[in-house]
Amino acid sequence: MRRNDLNQDVYTNINIPDEMVEGLVSDLKKGRRRADIRFRYSTAIMALIILGVVGLGSFGVSAAYMTYKNRIQDMSEEEKADYEQELSNDVYDTTSEARVRDLTQSEYERYLKLEDAYYKEGVFPQNILKHVKTLDEISPDELAFVEEINKINMPAGELTDEQLLQLIDHEAKYIYTIEQNAEKETVAAQNEDPSGAVDTEASGEDDTEWPEDWGEPFMDDIIFEVTPEEEASAKELAFGLLKDMYGETITDSWNCSVTGNDFSSFYGGDEAWIGYDVEIYESDAPHATTYQITIPRKASGIMMVNCCGKKYYSDPTEYTRQEAEAYVDEGKNAVCGFLKEWFGLGEPDSYDIGGFKNGLDEDITSSTICFILTYGGEDITVDWNINSKQIISFAGRGLLDRMH
Repeated sequence: MRRNDLNQDVYTNINIPDEMVEGLVSDLKKGRRRADIRFRYSTAIMALIILGVVGLGSFGVSAAYMTYKNRIQDMSEEEKADYEQELSNDVYDTTSEARVRDLTQSEYERYLKLEDAYYKEGVFPQNILKHVKTLDEISPDELAFVEEINKINMPAGELTDEQLLQLIDHEAKYIYTIEQNAEKETVAAQNEDPSGAVDTEASGEDDTEWPEDWGEPFMDDIIFEVTPEEEASAKELAFGLLKDMYGETITDSWNCSVTGNDFSSFYGGDEAWIGYDVEIYESDAPHATTYQITIPRKASGIMMVNCCGKKYYSDPTEYTRQEAEAYVDEGKNAVCGFLKEWFGLGEPDSYDIGGFKNGLDEDITSSTICFILTYGGEDITVDWNINSKQIISFAGRGLLDRMH
């Protein structure tokens, strides 16, 4: 399954065992998640991915949303078969790998604007992206998914708006196909065992050996019911934090859900891992501005904030670890200034950087540097985007207690 921003940081933050990391990465590549930029760190989403569950709540549904949904749900049987075939052959880690070339910066900027129009206003391409078996069936500069090379063939020159809309439409239908498959697998697994335990054989997951102190991976052990009062309080805290830290005002037009998560049994009963995951996203567009915030039940618990989408990843340029070294001092100064301003923290006892390895310890490129800063034996992780110079993620224990 393709992704852009799922990297080692999520595993660093959650500290899950290596064998489970391998199973999770394998599961993700089978399509148990949504779009590329979204859902990068959220503990709630990670739990749902592990258990093969799909779905989020929202404030409401717009007419444009229904228009786009109707479009992808009304695919012809032939089109559905094309996407099923493409998904079954998907061996790529990133969306760009599934194309014969990357988008240029100008194409990428236009893509983001057109993606908004596609999802919010129902602006669709005049034609769908072609699916063909061989390169002989198209001209060298024609836009089409080619089964022979298992990639989208792209013109060498600048793509037109129509061609970019075809790519956006293709991605929407591809994501929809993934969701439908995941839903079918979940239903099949639940039918196999109505208790809620996921049969790894039925769901296609690896037969992971769970550590004894983790207990059984059942939904009821992780997700707890959130009362209306808890939901309102979590939203109020999350919305206020976004307004103060990032200048983002959340209105009723945004989608939002609150999930209660209790991971304490996985960590020796440590109640710091009990909290509320607040998912806030502007639209269903894969690059829509999205926030994932973990509010701990106790102020001394683990708090996490992650910012995703075009507002924070407008420049797709990525760097190797060696290339990123040139930006470390600038990033550290920005990170330490942020932690001092909001949490009253001074210079860390020590720090390290990460973000350039995936869950299988393979080298990857990234547009962010993950700083792991140690204060009195406790780690705080902060992601700083090299291109936008923004703090796009932070996580740590006791941060809510320290917040100014």
